[in-house]
Amino acid sequence: MNVKPMAAWRAVLFNTILLTLCLMLVPAIGQAKAKASAGFEKKDLVTTQDFIEYAEATKCDIHDLFFSMRAYEGTKSCLMCHESEGLEMLDTGHFKWEGYTDRIVGLEGQSHGKNDLINNFCVAVPTNEPRCTQCHAGYGYKDKNFDFQNPENVDCLVCHDQSGTYMKDPKTAGLPAASVDLEVVARSITVGKEPTRKACIGCHAKAGGGDNVKHGDLSTDLIATTREYDVHMGTDGGDLTCVACHGANHDPQSGEVNHGIAGMALHSVNEGEMKQCGDCHGNRDQIHAASSVEPLFTEGWHDNLACQVCHIPEIARKISTKTEWYWSDAGQNVDPVPVDPVTGRPTYDKKKGTFVWSLNVKPTLRYANGYWNRPVINHTDTYDSVPIDLGSPVGDYTDPNAMIYPFKLMIGDQPVDPVNKKILVPHLFGKISGPNPYWGAYNWTLALEDGAAYTGQDFSGTHDFERTTMLLSVNHEIAPKEDALGMGSNCGDCHSSDRVDWQALGWSADPFDGGVRTISAPTQSAASVTWSPPLRLERGLD
Repeated sequence: MNVKPMAAWRAVLFNTILLTLCLMLVPAIGQAKAKASAGFEKKDLVTTQDFIEYAEATKCDIHDLFFSMRAYEGTKSCLMCHESEGLEMLDTGHFKWEGYTDRIVGLEGQSHGKNDLINNFCVAVPTNEPRCTQCHAGYGYKDKNFDFQNPENVDCLVCHDQSGTYMKDPKTAGLPAASVDLEVVARSITVGKEPTRKACIGCHAKAGGGDNVKHGDLSTDLIATTREYDVHMGTDGGDLTCVACHGANHDPQSGEVNHGIAGMALHSVNEGEMKQCGDCHGNRDQIHAASSVEPLFTEGWHDNLACQVCHIPEIARKISTKTEWYWSDAGQNVDPVPVDPVTGRPTYDKKKGTFVWSLNVKPTLRYANGYWNRPVINHTDTYDSVPIDLGSPVGDYTDPNAMIYPFKLMIGDQPVDPVNKKILVPHLFGKISGPNPYWGAYNWTLALEDGAAYTGQDFSGTHDFERTTMLLSVNHEIAPKEDALGMGSNCGDCHSSDRVDWQALGWSADPFDGGVRTISAPTQSAASVTWSPPLRLERGLD
């Protein structure tokens, strides 16, 4: 037998078998690459797994790919891949507008939140849902029958839009504005991209009915501001997104996040991972060592001061905030509408009454230990003194867990039942929750009857207007360090000035002027207020 031809034949046979096996294995180990080898093969993408494999192989974003070939059909399109995330969202404060409460005095262990809190801006959510819920992270929350258990009611786009074009209609219970191209928004969502500042601030800055109305330290200017107005969010400063501080919960093993966002003060406080100043900046004494303010700390004089006190000397520095609101003046035809000459914003609205707008507001300082006094509908909605305290932190100088923090003070008046001593919820907008919204009939009695019927509040049929105060936490508009209070060891920034209400902090007067500690600090609701509304009109139509 000729050995060389036989060996050659065997080599050919072996190579043939090997080549055949390789050709058979290529589809199995590189199906996605085969699909992606030419553009026309996109037509073969059917299942979500097909799209995922193709996107991985071509290094394109799955959302841009998928929604370039499939119409966006609402949240159900998102749930095709993100069912677990949709279910997670159902149990968050952002979606439920309430949660486990361990910070409201007297209501610990219960479930409360935006849905039943009372304030002195637009008063409360119930009966007014179609308007309030333009900033809800969901669709269709128009009344108390909203289904909070259906993940298709979650609005994914409001947080995850990267196009900057998404917005909600102001009067349709959170539905997208008709002008929004939902395909563009859906395609803009990018794997690994955090929610933008615009996505967060677009809602949170509009609380209370307009830009920077409520919080005072959170305006639309912060979407693209400069270091001068906020060193963290300034595009020439830290340029941080909101979630850099208001983080989501991270699984310590996998690193995956859920949808619990940190930062709520009254409920759901265990959601997310909230950054504190020291988490990034380190120890206070180390930060200020060898600086011009070091002497202010070495003697322990300012151990109870939170960082925000010095580093937020003023708020509403770029866009004004509302500091007074008098509902008792609403309902009248005023022409021309008066305008604040400094801010250019109207000081009267027939629907809402008279306002005061302020720029460069010096925060009010109070001790706070994390707990709050807040009125909640049908729980703590009665009053026994005036001005009525609608929001104040708990704590005083004798409390080892309390520190001094800055707050925005909001004052005004709003409807009450003087017979039952109850803070009332008026029906303001739409007819879903009752036939007589105030912003239609301009009749307070009918609007309050609607509100009582909807909420179950006890209403005697008699109403009046009482003065209110409310303190709101201040944490944004961090000034550049050179503008912080006390720079150059300048004690006069706070002492021997009108910046601090010393009696509210437990001193008889400024300690620089001989003030001494009082035996007991006054209640935190004791705000110094002079009641002189800017526009006293004839009381309304009812």
